[in-house]
Amino acid sequence: MTWFVLSLGAAFFMASNAALMKRFFSDLSAWEMSLIPYFYALPLMVLALPFVGIPAIGPRFLPTLAWVLPLLMISIILHYTAIRMSPMSLTLPFLSFTPVFVLFTGGLILDETLTPQGIMGMLLVVLGGYVLNLDATRYGYLGPIRAIWKEPGSALMLIVAFIYGLTSVGGKVMILDSSPLFAAVTIFILYGLILTAILLMTGKATLKNITRNHRLGALAGLIVFAEMVCHNTAMSLVAAAYMITIKRTTGLFSVLYGWLLFHETGIRFRLIGTVIMTTGAAVIALWG
Repeated sequence: MTWFVLSLGAAFFMASNAALMKRFFSDLSAWEMSLIPYFYALPLMVLALPFVGIPAIGPRFLPTLAWVLPLLMISIILHYTAIRMSPMSLTLPFLSFTPVFVLFTGGLILDETLTPQGIMGMLLVVLGGYVLNLDATRYGYLGPIRAIWKEPGSALMLIVAFIYGLTSVGGKVMILDSSPLFAAVTIFILYGLILTAILLMTGKATLKNITRNHRLGALAGLIVFAEMVCHNTAMSLVAAAYMITIKRTTGLFSVLYGWLLFHETGIRFRLIGTVIMTTGAAVIALWG
């Protein structure tokens, strides 16, 4: 059951990082929010590299890294933009759409095909997205669908889920051509270094803002590092489908954080919708 605990830990740390950044850093720009956790995690990633070791690198590793890294940068910036502007219970649950998009991106990149179970899981995720905004039915049956696009964070997180659908497939290729931990450490070291340089040079971020609270910044970095270790260690212990299934509980943790820390309303529908979406993601991951 070690893999289960680690997968659940990855989900918890992902939601915890979002809650921490929203609670203490949402007065900063989304650019700075997207950098702070990885800026502080950078020393940990560098220190981890010698312990991870350098495996045999396959021919697809570097070409895949070349397109995964910029897409990952875009998706993480949009991820924090969504968290910053909208309730947590209406943002992170939409990451459950990632397996839906993987059904299609996997077909394009890895020649994977749709199955009846995958389609059923996809419909469950869509249904969960509808239930998430069920309090909007007072505006008609299409109200919950319109509510997704009226809530900017929800719409942005759908875009993030789509990009994660691409990067997760690319990440799988990188893992196959190296190792789970090496691929993750390499990506996030480069992410931290390149994004820091870009944002400081363009004035999108300042060292004063990034380092204004060392303790909370270090905590955010530690949480991100812990998520990476849990995620990739679990991936090495069990089939990826099982790990991804448990990590979809990120949405459940985010709804609870939204209720407990930010006193968000409409939690009943959001919790039910998130459970349905997580179930759909599980069906896709396990049988799709």
